[in-house]
Amino acid sequence: MKKIILLANNDVGLYNFRKELLVALLAVPYEVHIALPYGSNVDKMEEMGCIYHETKMDRRGTNPLQELRLLKRYGTILKKVRPNVVLTYTIKPNIYGGILCASKKIPYITNITGLGTAVEGEGLLQKFTIAMYRFAMRKVTNLFFQNETNEQYFNKKKIALGKHTIIPGSGVNLERYQYLEYPTTGSTEFLFISRVMKEKGIEQYIETAKIIREKYPDTVFHILGFCEDDDHKPDSYKKRLEVLEGEDIIKFQGMQEDIKPYL
Repeated sequence: MKKIILLANNDVGLYNFRKELLVALLAVPYEVHIALPYGSNVDKMEEMGCIYHETKMDRRGTNPLQELRLLKRYGTILKKVRPNVVLTYTIKPNIYGGILCASKKIPYITNITGLGTAVEGEGLLQKFTIAMYRFAMRKVTNLFFQNETNEQYFNKKKIALGKHTIIPGSGVNLERYQYLEYPTTGSTEFLFISRVMKEKGIEQYIETAKIIREKYPDTVFHILGFCEDDDHKPDSYKKRLEVLEGEDIIKFQGMQEDIKPYL
């Protein structure tokens, strides 16, 4: 049986956005391996038939020793599994997985789900990340993009030219998330579903809520997701949202396993 490894940086994204892909790969059948930090969704993926390899990772960390440990861990997994192909998501799995697969002559496919703050920001980190991407993608089999803007950026930086494919987003399971008729009576509800971070537009959403709530008191602005910044900071998003909820501007629902009840 052929083997595939999926490298990712968290269980929530892999399970919620790629579950159908995992099901399809298992049905081929592939022996499906997943390497990522442990989270509650890992158990669900193991029940589906995936083989789990724990991979500790600080998604935003820049400690050189931790990064070397992650690179070494990926190398150990690849040596143990000997996959026919590797599929990677998000910056660190993309770069470190790409470097190792290129050196070991393992076919690999990379998915650019977004550029991330390391690429979008200015400065040395951006230049370093782009250089790493260029080195890691030099032998990529196929580089998937989910929007034209990201592909144009990689074209401009001359990364993996001629190996790009645009796919129409991550997709939505229309059997699980069926069309809902909008209610014609009652309040008007807005629902922000995302990681809570500046790059996702939370500042604009909050400002909009303040303006519209003042003019139209029968509107309700919900925020659903976990806060990316440090909760212990005095100006953290979690603390700010709790204050805004106390002022009756928004309703902060936090991180939820299932968004269907809120929809």
